[in-house]
Amino acid sequence: MALAVLAHSAFSFAYVPFYGNNATGSGIVAKIPIHRRGGRVYSPELVSNMSRFNDVLNSSLKRYSRSKRELQGNQVVRKAISVSEKLAAIGEDGSWYANVELGNPGQKVEFDIDMTSSDFWVESTTSVRGTRFEARHSQSYVSKDRLVFEDCVESVDSLIFGDKKFTVEFAHCIPPRASLRTLDPSGSIMGLAHSSLSQTSLPHFFENAKEKGKLAEDIFAIEFNNDFSGVLSFGGLARHHDQLLFAPVKCTGFWQVLFKTVLVNGNIIQSNILGIIDMTSPFVLAPAEDVRMIYNAISGSEPLGNGFWSYPCSEDPKIHLEYAGWWFPFKDSSLGKVKEYSDYCVGPLVEADLDGRWVIGEPFLRNLVTVFDFGRNSVGIRSL
Repeated sequence: MALAVLAHSAFSFAYVPFYGNNATGSGIVAKIPIHRRGGRVYSPELVSNMSRFNDVLNSSLKRYSRSKRELQGNQVVRKAISVSEKLAAIGEDGSWYANVELGNPGQKVEFDIDMTSSDFWVESTTSVRGTRFEARHSQSYVSKDRLVFEDCVESVDSLIFGDKKFTVEFAHCIPPRASLRTLDPSGSIMGLAHSSLSQTSLPHFFENAKEKGKLAEDIFAIEFNNDFSGVLSFGGLARHHDQLLFAPVKCTGFWQVLFKTVLVNGNIIQSNILGIIDMTSPFVLAPAEDVRMIYNAISGSEPLGNGFWSYPCSEDPKIHLEYAGWWFPFKDSSLGKVKEYSDYCVGPLVEADLDGRWVIGEPFLRNLVTVFDFGRNSVGIRSL
């Protein structure tokens, strides 16, 4: 009861009314449905696929390891490390994507949403998998003939996003036939992190759209409808939401914000954690010591290996994160049963060595609308 009173009191000071639910005057709000490719990585009602969990975890750790912190003026920012492959892969199972039209006439292309990079990539391979963009079939395509990454040239074309049209710059990548990369699926990636994580130095989609007066506001928002679909909006929200709570980004690059406390069954277990908001992560990743402290607060918990933990399903722990003065619950406290007929469930928090940072993923975010504000460098959330 005391915690509830304290949280309600803090709420009145932390509340920031959202300033762009509906665009009025200049600028637009572009909305587009998003879909999950290949189904959920986990399901609390089913048996966990630990082999798939381990593959997804390793892929996530690889993406997060490809950046470093640098001092830029009086601000700490995170920048991409120079590597020979892109920060994110195209067409992975469990990833979120949107259908867009690129070029004139428009060609249907699936673009994957990525929260760990900031570039707009379009990859055209010889594989029959994915959605291939053919530049020669677009009357509006322009190649700048400048190599911005291995096998990728600076390009410009029109993009239909929902029912809105934009002119975008992107890296068009065509791997040579002798390359193994040409066996990868065709498609595209839109990186939604800050531009400091760019591998191409091309303008960020938001920089282009905002400068040209296209977007009503310098924000994007993601809202899940269910396990398999949602809405991504640029320039505003897909629908009106009151009482969004905002907190400033602590290190520009990823969307990294402060969570004041972690509660398990009403008890404060951790304080002042820095968490990266990543809608595309099926887990909540945290330093090993933090994860152990949390599971030690859940009776009967035991490690499963490779950073995963289990606990008796009957415990049904209530896990909350305090954000901007309010406690928000985990939507999913279980990733599924350890095995068929087992009384143990796999927990949503996974040990990961990420320099002390957390990654706040789907088990927490699935029941929230999340707003990412480039202009004010902040993140707002609200329960659905």
